[in-house]
Amino acid sequence: MDNIPYPYRERRNQDIKLKKVLTSWDLYFLSLGSIIGSGWLFAESASAGTAGPAAIISWVIGGILVLIITLVYAEIGAMIPRSGFITRYGHYSHGGIAGLFFGWAYFAARAAAPALEAEAVMTYAGSYITHPALIYYAKNPLDPSSSVTLLTGYGILIAGILITGFYFLNYFGVKLMGKTNQAVTWWKLIIPSLTILLMAFFLFHAGNFDNPSLGGFLPHNNISLVFEAISTDGIVFSYLGFRHTLDFAGEAKNPQRDIPRALIFAMLTSIAVYILLQVIFISSVDPVLLKTSGGWLGLSSASAGSYAKSIDTAPFAFLARSSDLSIMVVLTYLLYADAYISPSGTLNIAAGTSTRSLYGMAEIGYFPPAVGTVSRKTGVPVFSLIISLILGLAFLAPLPSWYVVVGLVSGIAAFTYILGGSTLMVLRREASEMKRPFKLPYAKILSPVSFVAAALIVYWTGWPTVGYTSIIIFSGFIVYLVLLSFHRVDSILSGENIKGGYWVPLLIIALDIMSYLGEKNFGGLNVFPFPYDFLVVIVVSLFFYFISVKSGFRTSEITDIIKSGEQYINEGGIDE
Repeated sequence: MDNIPYPYRERRNQDIKLKKVLTSWDLYFLSLGSIIGSGWLFAESASAGTAGPAAIISWVIGGILVLIITLVYAEIGAMIPRSGFITRYGHYSHGGIAGLFFGWAYFAARAAAPALEAEAVMTYAGSYITHPALIYYAKNPLDPSSSVTLLTGYGILIAGILITGFYFLNYFGVKLMGKTNQAVTWWKLIIPSLTILLMAFFLFHAGNFDNPSLGGFLPHNNISLVFEAISTDGIVFSYLGFRHTLDFAGEAKNPQRDIPRALIFAMLTSIAVYILLQVIFISSVDPVLLKTSGGWLGLSSASAGSYAKSIDTAPFAFLARSSDLSIMVVLTYLLYADAYISPSGTLNIAAGTSTRSLYGMAEIGYFPPAVGTVSRKTGVPVFSLIISLILGLAFLAPLPSWYVVVGLVSGIAAFTYILGGSTLMVLRREASEMKRPFKLPYAKILSPVSFVAAALIVYWTGWPTVGYTSIIIFSGFIVYLVLLSFHRVDSILSGENIKGGYWVPLLIIALDIMSYLGEKNFGGLNVFPFPYDFLVVIVVSLFFYFISVKSGFRTSEITDIIKSGEQYINEGGIDE
């Protein structure tokens, strides 16, 4: 360890203090428990309101794209398992500038996730708790052409208490969190499966899939709506839960073997579940009542009728409750219970991952070392936990709606995955001697596809959401400069780091321009209408991909890891 320069040596010692307690099942359930959270409660309804029955295609496309991204990270995560890894990998392959932008973006998305899950709990509760009112229906503050369910002041207060409680649970250590999550995730698998079976048997309306009076299979025959739903309606947000295994990688007993397994099997499981849920949602809606609300697109319009508003607040529970069958009444109560359990289980994980994201940034040097200090008693970075809690609560008041936050979080999170394919190829070139327990086949093809897929997902969130995303990402660099001015962090403004990461802010600006000039259904000026807008994004993204691969270099951190023989930080860890 003596060859590692100060102060990086001091920070890196914190990795050894983390407890290596998570099993293969723990890691699998961390990803699956995050994927099946509030997304299944709301995303099927939201995406149907955007793309009608064609939302099924949205789930298929979104699942395939995120699976490709997952495969890229399966190799990287197994090769260098570190807690808070998603905030660190950019630094390993492209230096401090790139690492800071991508690390901050991921932390921002993770900090907002607990608020999103708490809002899901309150929204479902608000469908039957009316005194005091927890929710109300109003125009979307980010898109006045649509209406959404918003939390009242009382709803925001209860959501804040819920968030605080789960951060408190995380304080007692990762082992308790992991075992708690296993039990909750089993529940989260059983209830959606039961919903699929019962609704398919009792509420199935085959004509809903191509009913002209409801808008047909694809409303207005507008294929761009299929892609809009992927980013703006929670589809990508739901699938991107796979990454939580990587956030806890440094606390796994056998990360080299278990991380690829956990990532891949969790994604395959979730793709099957979500596609079936979307099929069942489409088929279970009453076609007569839906027609009076303006068809599928009426579910999200600013003038939505009472039927659409009821579906908006508690989609599956409302559909089950609308049946007079006793068994469906039982399902209704189970769904209301699940509305607490599923988002709360994901909130539990999100609280831990936001903490470890900040911890990872402190380990790299973007935040003062004290932020990443790990408690010997609990094995948890306490200061990171407290800061993450404060920022998580800060998202509630200005964005008090699941439907408002989900597009923003999806865009920020998708941006963080742009670098994965590039990092993989840079590490293969610059660190070929590192052990690779899982080696991705056809990486030369899948890596640029992963890069482009993530860029497209960001674009699909639409304007002005892409602009808001850029502001949040650039704010991280401003925070860093303030800390640097007070000499609280190391300088990353060296020629090597600038050369490795100069393209990142340029890519952010390029995404803004393409979004602003793109397809009108994505909020743009329609200078590049569909499908030319997709072609522009793909070409520009490939251009930046090749620049990013060329600009990557063998960082001192990778050299230190190889020289010290500690590719995997397992020796010296605290096992339980």
